[in-house]
Parts: sequence; C-alpha cells; structure tokens
Amino acid sequence: MTPKIIGSFLLGLIFVLLLDFLLFIGIKINYIDIYHIKVYYNILFVDNQSYLMLVIFSAIFGYLISGKKTFKIFAYIYIFFILISLLSFYGPIGKKLGKMMFEKDNLVFKVGNTTFKGDLLYRGRALTYIYRKDINKIVKLKTPLTTYASP
Repeated sequence: MTPKIIGSFLLGLIFVLLLDFLLFIGIKINYIDIYHIKVYYNILFVDNQSYLMLVIFSAIFGYLISGKKTFKIFAYIYIFFILISLLSFYGPIGKKLGKMMFEKDNLVFKVGNTTFKGDLLYRGRALTYIYRKDINKIVKLKTPLTTYASP
C-alpha cells in the first residue's frame, strides 16, 4: 500500500511541476525578460514556489491519477490547468501575473543615508530591481536592502 501511495504522489508531483514549469516560462518571457531582470530560470522557479501548494496539489493529482474511476476526472481537470498555465504565454496575461507575483508599487527604500521612492519589480537572491519614476530608470541594488511601507 505504501509504495502505491508514494508512487501516486510522485506522479502527481511530476504533473504539478509541469504546470508550474509552463506558468513560470510565460512569466519569465513576459515580465522578467521585459524588465531586463537578470535571473536564471531555475532560481526564479525554485525561489518562488509555494511548497505547501505543491504538496497539496501533488497529493490531489496523485489520488486522482491512481483511481480507475477518478482518472477520467483527472484528465479533464489537468487539460483545464494546462490551458490556464499556457495563458501566461500571452503577453498581457504573463505580464499581469508577473506584476501580481513580484511588483510592489510606491515603496520607500533606504540605502545607507539615501531614501527614495520606487516600485519594487523583483527581489532576488543577489539583486533587487527597483523602478524609479523620478529618474525613469530601473535601478539594481544588492539584495540586503531596507524597504519601507508605502508612504
């Protein structure tokens, strides 16, 4: 019984990771690359996973795959989720998803003694990308950075 449970969970994990893969490729193409944010896809993918959701959906998909009666239901649900994930390849939708995931508008940043306003575009492991409206430029700063709430 245990090998079947583990096997169905791992199979569900593979199917969920494929959906995530497609979703993040669309976001990389339509948000990350547009703002010239230098981050490898693997880092983007791993750093921005919701591991709790990954486990939950893997268990659900694994359960649906493992049953003969539930496999047909799984097939329809999975096709629906594939289509939803592929929507991120459409420019406006991929950009909107990227903004929802990463962008925070009108924040106040403090670097040393300098304080300025900007929009946080992406905070990565090494660099933070901020759009400064006052100079109309994207600024890259090292990630350990003090951020304040919106004024």
